[in-house]
Amino acid sequence: MRRIRKTRGKAPHFVPTLDVEAWLQRHPEALIACPHQPGNLKLMPASCVKRHLAANEARWATIGAEPFHLFVFKMNLVPCRDCKIGARLARQQKEIAA
Repeated sequence: MRRIRKTRGKAPHFVPTLDVEAWLQRHPEALIACPHQPGNLKLMPASCVKRHLAANEARWATIGAEPFHLFVFKMNLVPCRDCKIGARLARQQKEIAA
């Protein structure tokens, strides 16, 4: 015997009630504009630290003939190697952790 399949009603679409621009004005330190990445990229400070640390890892030091997705990943990290903002944030995070 087969079970009868119940049809589900359509739920209303989710509409966020958060005004992003107003939130960014109240929390200007939450996101930083990255001067080294294209497209006016805005990152959280923790993400900037992760990119800086990943760019300076020994395993990403050479750019060779890897598969395309690894090549793209490495090329996106190249500007983060000598980034003064990332180095400063990483130093601050290390001091807080200690």
